[in-house]
Amino acid sequence: MGTNAQLFNTHVNRLTTAITLGKLDRTPVIIAADSFFARHMGVPLAEYLQDLEVSSQIHLKSLAELGEIDGIQYLTPCVHALGAATFSKVKLPGRELPPDDQWQIDETSPMSIEDYDIILDKGFNYYQQQVLIKHFPDALPDLQKYISPDWDKIIANYVNAGIVPFSPIISVIPFDVLSSARGMANLTKDLFRMPEKIEAVLAVMTADMLAGLQTQIDKVKPFAVFIGATRCAPEYMSAKMWERFALPLIKKQVQLVVDSGAYALLHWDNNWTRAIDYLKDFPQGKCILSSDSNTDLYKAKQVLSGHMCVMGDVPAAMLTLGNPEEVYLYCRKLISDLGPDGFILAVGCCVPLNAKPENIKAMIAAATGK
Repeated sequence: MGTNAQLFNTHVNRLTTAITLGKLDRTPVIIAADSFFARHMGVPLAEYLQDLEVSSQIHLKSLAELGEIDGIQYLTPCVHALGAATFSKVKLPGRELPPDDQWQIDETSPMSIEDYDIILDKGFNYYQQQVLIKHFPDALPDLQKYISPDWDKIIANYVNAGIVPFSPIISVIPFDVLSSARGMANLTKDLFRMPEKIEAVLAVMTADMLAGLQTQIDKVKPFAVFIGATRCAPEYMSAKMWERFALPLIKKQVQLVVDSGAYALLHWDNNWTRAIDYLKDFPQGKCILSSDSNTDLYKAKQVLSGHMCVMGDVPAAMLTLGNPEEVYLYCRKLISDLGPDGFILAVGCCVPLNAKPENIKAMIAAATGK
């Protein structure tokens, strides 16, 4: 067995042990990054986005200089899928933007109240395709670019480098998709004015989206599935409304992932502190709560100890504006307070474009001791 194969098995076992709440040799570390890798390697973002298999090689070259990580969240940049997922115009470097500018999402919220009936009558997949064709002509070609590479080869490249392709499938909560399409302010009003209709629309969306997710899981057989959520965070609605419109959808998505044999990576941005107690009802040892710095990860660890692994929480701003000593000490405190068992060290959300490589190295060294 080659060195990288041994390293891969070590990383798989370490991550599995962390998620299943076993005794760890050390805290695992996972990186979530995309444009940072290109900037680190001096590759213009427009070039980085041209070929997603090549972009994954850029990731590997960058990681080889940063230190030993156990797993990676984004195998390639996922920006090409954002237009379809968020019903938004995505501005790309080299297309709408200068060749090395960070991509942008221009939210337009094209959905009208009348569109709810289209979804109820013809399904969400039909509605989504029609809206994208009419309002976002780049969205479907961009999505095709994202799904067209040889994903088996991309996954194998990480495995051969000894790195666990942690979450090769990225999914989102139906509520968040509806909020993007309708607009957060409009949807919030609709929740009060026509709650039964919104509930029915979300049920249709959930059925269609979970069927698509199941197809992806059957094809890729991922270690974990990224379940992204932000707009359905409980800070945006009352507990009663969150329990009705958000929690059931999240539970269904998590259960599908777990039943399919994968772990559920709850990549939840914004403040989810009010939701922590609910997570005790999620499958034990099968999920990872991955928060940014808005959620109280210390409370999460206290409440979920022995039930769910927590992951985070290095602030993106610290990786950009801080220095290696600050990052190292912050990470060591996280490991001491929250780990080593049942904890994975990671950045809160994603490594920003302009993070300092020496800060990423310090973060990794805090976990590996190297």
